[in-house]
Amino acid sequence: MNHNTLWSQPERQTLMAASSGEHTMANLRLVLVLLITLVPSYKLLTGTDMTPALAVSYIALAAALMWRAFLRRRRYIPALAFFSVTLDISLITMGLCLDYFSRDTALALVNNKGTFALYFLAITATALRYDRRLSLYGGALALLSYGTMVWFAAGHYGQTPPEAHWLSRYGTFFLPDQISRLLILLMATMLAWTLVNRAAVLEQTALKDPLTGLYNRAFLKQHLLLTGERARRNGQPLTLVMLDLDHFKRVNDRHGHGVGDRALVAFGQRIADHLRAGDLLARYGGEEFCLVLSQTSLEEARQVLGKLHEVVHSQPFEVGAAYPITLTFSAGVSELGGDADTPQALLERADRWLLKAKRSGRDRSQFDTQMA
Repeated sequence: MNHNTLWSQPERQTLMAASSGEHTMANLRLVLVLLITLVPSYKLLTGTDMTPALAVSYIALAAALMWRAFLRRRRYIPALAFFSVTLDISLITMGLCLDYFSRDTALALVNNKGTFALYFLAITATALRYDRRLSLYGGALALLSYGTMVWFAAGHYGQTPPEAHWLSRYGTFFLPDQISRLLILLMATMLAWTLVNRAAVLEQTALKDPLTGLYNRAFLKQHLLLTGERARRNGQPLTLVMLDLDHFKRVNDRHGHGVGDRALVAFGQRIADHLRAGDLLARYGGEEFCLVLSQTSLEEARQVLGKLHEVVHSQPFEVGAAYPITLTFSAGVSELGGDADTPQALLERADRWLLKAKRSGRDRSQFDTQMA
């Protein structure tokens, strides 16, 4: 995630956590709606104080059930979370509006403390999706919805004084109180945004290589596990590439480790700049890198590696040495096999073919012919 901008898209590893968060929120939403439905259901059975809140709670329950079932069949994308937050805020607003229409007093819009508290809950729950845009969007939507109702109630309250029994139930309309509630919603938005931002910083520290800024081995294994499961489920190929810089020890010995570090950063950046959108590059350790090519067969991987060799050969690396440094790399390539194949086995096969590439003269790629 880019931490220098207010509105930025979450990175790949954050989207994985966001998917889990959205499923968690779907379950929490269902439990919460079931609890909320108890009160109007009790009133239905006893025949007391029938309001449209019953219809809203049942509509919310149906929506929560359908959304939970929908998520189980779909791959997570941020647009799904935007839709679910819009659904949450809209249902809360609908409940307040229907309460107003059934009671014909604007106090039902702005002095229903129980329903108002759901706005606060909906905003803070956006942090479960680890997307700062979602926290800002949910907070803005709640502020706009409730602010509009406060504006309407202020005008309506002055024109039509409420009846005494509504005053005893809801209290009076006091504008400073309403402003305080809007400020509470604003603070909830800031809290959710801060939580997401803090989680992203901690996640980046845990899952990014501090030198190159690429993903580290921990994230690679997590990504490979999830990507492998998806590839099997969809019947798609998946290829893993182990890359190793040739004779890199000579760079450190001749130019110093500072130059060597900058060479690793420059090499990783050049490779990353020429990858496709669905590919992932990670630093495996030392001068070793790992490349995960989604929806890519061994034959297609040959073309990808050929282009990467050309890119690295295209020009030397300016990394602060006395002269530009020429780098080359060797690679071992393996393709995901049947159901019994594992990420660890895939890594080990790619590593064996990497050794063969080095023993064959370096500056080349060797492919797992047994899987071809």
